[in-house]
Amino acid sequence: MKAETKYKGSLKLAAIGDALGWMTEFEKSQDSLKKKFGTDYINSFHDWKKNVGGRFHGYIDNLNSGSYSDDTQLLLSVARSINKDGFVDQQYFAKKELPNWLLYSRGAGRTIKNAAQKIERKSARWNNNFFSFKAGKTTIDYRESGANGAAMRILPIALANFGEPDKIKEEIFGNSIITHGHPRAILGAMLYGYSVDTILRFSPENFNYKNFLTELGKDIHQKFSIDFLNSSKFKNWENEWNKNSKEPFRILFKSIIDETQEYLRTTYKLITSNSSDFDALTKLGCYKKETKGSGTSTVIAGIYLTCKYSNEPLRGIEQAVNSIGTDTDSIAAFAGGLIGALHGQSIIPSKWKNVQDLDYIDAISIRLLEISESRAEFKQHLKNENLKSISNIEKDNYEVEDKVYLETLGNGTIKAIDRQKTLTRGKYNLILDVQFEIGQFCRFAKLLGIEKENRTELFTENLENEVDLWNGLNLDYKSKERFEKFMNSLNESDKKEFKEIIKLIENRVKR
Repeated sequence: MKAETKYKGSLKLAAIGDALGWMTEFEKSQDSLKKKFGTDYINSFHDWKKNVGGRFHGYIDNLNSGSYSDDTQLLLSVARSINKDGFVDQQYFAKKELPNWLLYSRGAGRTIKNAAQKIERKSARWNNNFFSFKAGKTTIDYRESGANGAAMRILPIALANFGEPDKIKEEIFGNSIITHGHPRAILGAMLYGYSVDTILRFSPENFNYKNFLTELGKDIHQKFSIDFLNSSKFKNWENEWNKNSKEPFRILFKSIIDETQEYLRTTYKLITSNSSDFDALTKLGCYKKETKGSGTSTVIAGIYLTCKYSNEPLRGIEQAVNSIGTDTDSIAAFAGGLIGALHGQSIIPSKWKNVQDLDYIDAISIRLLEISESRAEFKQHLKNENLKSISNIEKDNYEVEDKVYLETLGNGTIKAIDRQKTLTRGKYNLILDVQFEIGQFCRFAKLLGIEKENRTELFTENLENEVDLWNGLNLDYKSKERFEKFMNSLNESDKKEFKEIIKLIENRVKR
């Protein structure tokens, strides 16, 4: 099998797994799937909706069929950060890609978003982004961040450096510590990179899960040695990490290697005994609140599904997607990346080929293959034809077909604009859909205040979509309740103005 089909298959199926799994990530049961999507087993894309931004300032994100989440967004950001020699420009990723990604992020968890915000500090560098943040009444330290936000983005590093496992693990370690400080996050990312590098060597005909898992677990402490921490670029990081920790980093890292080796042994036994997927993912910690998003647990879940369903690979992705209660999008993305690296893109069914930005993912795949074969050229600079920057939206002065620019993505065109009012009086979300020339689609949202001269226009815009409301227009109870709450939030002069607008709309509806 040609290397190109494996590279394209790996990236595409990672994005497909992410897009399918994102649909089920926050569902509670098969019944809730049935109610929302009309089916209790997700194996194809659907249009769907997601509430974003909280109760008072939030908006509804209307997601097109095949939309992917932050897993794929950050994977592409890492891919853009890889130089032609396969080394990652960690400072560029930290200081350019991450802050810009915050502007169009979708589905991101709190750790990765806080890390991206904190790296914008002048004092922070890629290898010195120690931070803490509040989650309710709990303060979470960078050193405690062990989720899979690092592992989900490092597939391009493994593909760009195929056949160089030591380089892969060091570059992945460097990229991981920009956002995550706990060994579970870091080792999970390194294990995933090593797994991709290993499975690329197999053809589907000669793949054997026993051989694969044995290779991953063999000499595991030597395989994931971190002696490179003695180098100048990591030494200060390790010293800082150890300052406020009860246990030195290397000791904790060693214990997580032991834990991971036991998980791999468990995976071997689970497949051999033909355990159910629910039992397997339970034993791997994927349903437990404390570990469901763990960097090691979710990566090994992806490895488990890849191995168990090596003869029916698409089912491996589907089972990840439908394991309700787990971190479905990340597990499906991990399984997809491995399955694609083994089977190539020819197994992708037509119903999955409308995943977002398929052509751009193709182009990234080819670039990574060129890097791995030492035939890549320098990256071309993205164009900036003195266009309006979209990195700092301060006013609602955009129109459809406006040309805009973002430093990391280049030139783009606004394809749609939406404005959604919030429960907070005088505020609304401006939502801009931008198609960039490089091939990536992004949605930008900005909370703005309603200027007095624009209030009537904005009220009218929203009411035409929602208000078959008001005197005798067949309102259901919830609509009435919502409308009354909105009216009570207005001051007297706004109420008077608003009632005049409603009369205009009533007349238009009755015509």
